[in-house]
Amino acid sequence: MKTPPQNAVLELRPAQILRLRRAAGTTISCEDGTLWVTQEGRLRDDFLSAGQSLCIASAGTTLVEAVGGAPARLKLHARCAPERAAAAFQARTAS
Repeated sequence: MKTPPQNAVLELRPAQILRLRRAAGTTISCEDGTLWVTQEGRLRDDFLSAGQSLCIASAGTTLVEAVGGAPARLKLHARCAPERAAAAFQARTAS
């Protein structure tokens, strides 16, 4: 799936994958369902449920997938503060 515009609400079918490139600083908000998020260069993945969000820290490829056998809705927001994203990435890679 091509990278959608910022602030677009997207629906992913179960096992459908959204590929984001060079999206560091973009926030993913889970509107409904469950999302699996994996970022290039990170040692662990994230799972988001409805109401949760995540600021992408990786400058590489990020994959987002609907999991749990049901569709999931998400929203991509304009970039969050770059220093906050970098700090989150460093904290997670240090543990």
